[in-house]
Amino acid sequence: MGPRLAFPAGEVPEIPAARLASTANEREPLLFWVHTGRAELQISGRTRSVTAGAAIWVPAGVAYSIRVDPGAVAFPIPLPAADLPPALNRVIDFEIPADWQDWLVHQFAHNLGFLRGETAAGAGLIELVAGVHSDGNDNSPSYSPPRLPRSTETLEIARTLLRTPSDDTELSRFAQQLKIGVRTLQRRFTEETGLSFVRWRTSARIAAATSYLAAGREIGWTGSQVGFATPAGFTRAFREHTGMTPTDYARANRRPTPPREDETLAQGVALLSEEGARSGSAPAPPTIPASGTWARVNDFHVVVWIYRGSARVTFGDRTWNLRRGDAMWLPAGVRNSVEIAEGSLLLPLGSQPGASPVTAPPPRVLHFAREAQAYLLHTVVANYTHLRPEIHDPARIARLIRSAAAAPLPSGDQADPVETILAALRKNPADSRTLPDWSARLGVDEDMLLKDFVAATGQSFPRWRGQLRMTLARAYLEEGLAAGETARRLGYAHASGFTKVFIAAHGMSPRDYQRRGWRGTVEGLIDS
Repeated sequence: MGPRLAFPAGEVPEIPAARLASTANEREPLLFWVHTGRAELQISGRTRSVTAGAAIWVPAGVAYSIRVDPGAVAFPIPLPAADLPPALNRVIDFEIPADWQDWLVHQFAHNLGFLRGETAAGAGLIELVAGVHSDGNDNSPSYSPPRLPRSTETLEIARTLLRTPSDDTELSRFAQQLKIGVRTLQRRFTEETGLSFVRWRTSARIAAATSYLAAGREIGWTGSQVGFATPAGFTRAFREHTGMTPTDYARANRRPTPPREDETLAQGVALLSEEGARSGSAPAPPTIPASGTWARVNDFHVVVWIYRGSARVTFGDRTWNLRRGDAMWLPAGVRNSVEIAEGSLLLPLGSQPGASPVTAPPPRVLHFAREAQAYLLHTVVANYTHLRPEIHDPARIARLIRSAAAAPLPSGDQADPVETILAALRKNPADSRTLPDWSARLGVDEDMLLKDFVAATGQSFPRWRGQLRMTLARAYLEEGLAAGETARRLGYAHASGFTKVFIAAHGMSPRDYQRRGWRGTVEGLIDS
């Protein structure tokens, strides 16, 4: 017999209207996509109507507000800035092919920060936005702009240079203006873009030059416009980056449209966008990769839902295989991890505060019919972004599933010994007391305490404490703390000892984890 059905036929709640007050993404562009129904996006006083299957690209720094009709579902999706060409610095309306929809949900899920590893927007998605869809007959060479850095200071410098390619401000001057070390800026440019600052600026200048040349601009004027002191220097750099001279590039790429005085790299992309829209072709989406969560001990109860495909959930010492439509209640305080199959999508439906499994309902699986999918997608967006109804109950689904399981009753007014230990370690993960120490401190039998601890958490005391520390370690590292400070907070005598344990648990160093171990958006519209 399968899991109990939640929301029987005819009982799926209606989806209310939702709204987001005026905001602007600081660093990452927004892809606003309507999955079902209709929404409105207001930008610079203009209201744009967006219907199911359509999307709008909003560059970072552009203010917008959103209103979603009753019955509609829309996703605000920040995208990794480091993976995007800087040419996309204008608002773009475009259509989302049906086979891209699951990939966009995958992108949204990664922004919430609960999945392992980082994610890239994918070259195909960028082509989809820009409208640069090859028809298979265009063999003309092209040159891609350098990717944007991620950190606030380097991104500000990059945007300055993209706006004015001829800007020759030295990195030391930028460092003074931003009150940051020159070496720090140099390191960040290299780590975040794969290029040194000097090479990144040259690459950006060459990218701008290709737009001017394609628009019919004269070579000497183009070189001067993007910051080269001499035509010879421009030609040499252009050949190094593109493999051809400016003359050959202009001959192969020149557009039939006459040049305009305000022609820029972004406007060149605009022309390509119009051509791509007319072509009617679209790139295929990447395959959604297998993924999962890091093993963790949560300080909240959470409900996860399989929107597509399947997943395997390990909770304590038990394992569940979930299929499409299944939702599972995972109580706080017990080690859990999820492995998600290729092509599958797992989404969190909501959470409730809680730190202990002692008085919480045990794990429970319910099944949602496909008729409930739109409402559940609305719930995910409303619970984890600021695009939500004016009156919204974020715990509605969590309460529904929690009520389906009988919660164990507290034994009385006296605090449960296991609960006392869990609460103390959450408050101070550096606490070094052993279970025998706790037995003496609480005045309970050591064997009974050991049995009760394993029954409640599914792990021995040392393993549970180690897992708690690794859960908190990831949170500290995601906040930007150094390995040494993280080790101190968690009770490790030396940073080297902490690093050794972290590598054993994650297969990467703390520093590597900060670079590529997770993906969580920095934008305020995500409320995760």
